[in-house]
Amino acid sequence: MATFFEERIPVFKRLEETLSAQSYVDIPTDWTIVIADVINSTRAIQEGRYRDINALGGSIIAAVLNAAKPRPIPFVFGGDGASFCVPPQMLDQVKQALKGCQELAEENLQLQLRAGLVPCSDLSLPVRVCRLQRAEHLTQFFFIGNGLQEAEQKTKQDQRYLLPENIQANADFSGFECRWNLVPSAKEITFSLLVQARLPEQPEALALFRTLTGKLDELIGTESGHHPLASGKLSMSYQTDKLRAEVAAKGLHASRLKRFWIGIKIRLENMIGEYWMRKHVSIDGYNWGNYRKELIENADYEKLDDIYRCVMSADKKELEQLIEWLESARRQGILYYGLHQSDAAIVTCLVSQKHSKHIHFIDSSKGGYALAARQLKKQIRQDEKP
Repeated sequence: MATFFEERIPVFKRLEETLSAQSYVDIPTDWTIVIADVINSTRAIQEGRYRDINALGGSIIAAVLNAAKPRPIPFVFGGDGASFCVPPQMLDQVKQALKGCQELAEENLQLQLRAGLVPCSDLSLPVRVCRLQRAEHLTQFFFIGNGLQEAEQKTKQDQRYLLPENIQANADFSGFECRWNLVPSAKEITFSLLVQARLPEQPEALALFRTLTGKLDELIGTESGHHPLASGKLSMSYQTDKLRAEVAAKGLHASRLKRFWIGIKIRLENMIGEYWMRKHVSIDGYNWGNYRKELIENADYEKLDDIYRCVMSADKKELEQLIEWLESARRQGILYYGLHQSDAAIVTCLVSQKHSKHIHFIDSSKGGYALAARQLKKQIRQDEKP
């Protein structure tokens, strides 16, 4: 029986297994790389719009994955956007979903979304992929080869790769939720870290990432010691500004009155959900008292998409030691890095089945990955100066 390519992507249980070149396979050459990101996200962050930016990234993932159903296409969340690998059979409906995301950004969130589509056949570098199954219902896609970075550059430098304006919008944001308050750090600091290897060969770059993850475990602690979320610090929001993005997505093109009632419905669902979680209510065989624990298990907080990305919690001294190690490695010419510090995490959710299938995209508050990327790019520019 024939299977789709994405169902044959190697899947691993442990992070270290993904840090080997032999773990990856090439994305087919007739596929398309989709890059979606917020234009001028730094300025929007300075205006205090970081929650809207993260939420838009999550809504893009919801819309594109819904458009590609039933195929589980590879994707990665980047804070102010997302990247996807799309087979030719799904490309037209993905374009329509992206157009809907652009309308959501412009009309309801007052943001601009760039959507680019780059055929794999136009890339000089490969896009290679594997899967990491961290938990029963959390499977992440990891990427190497630097093809994603090349695709991103093409979308920014060549307008031929941008989504055509005459596409008909058709986006389904089902599953997208943005209902949690900022999650205070489990320690003193919550940080977003990006690390880009400067080593010429892929095996060397992956060896660097193995060293890096080992250093994180040594300095900050293993998963239980560095996880950015703690169950006792998770609380649901009822504030209009914090629910705005979900209301905007579910009320795209709706009247102001309808959006008002959508907001009321979300608040009622939050009240019921909090009661069920607090009282360990069982519905259809599912104990809602387990939801916060599963949210933490299903948190997308560490990944690889040519660049190593993570959001972790640390004490001030632990983070100082990590920065010292990163600076030493940068001076040796083996990596660039960007790091953003805050006191809380943002949680953006994709819930396909309330009882089991839910993935939660994590970033640090007040800029997260987007501001860490600014520092990383600054380091690269400094080295490029004659």
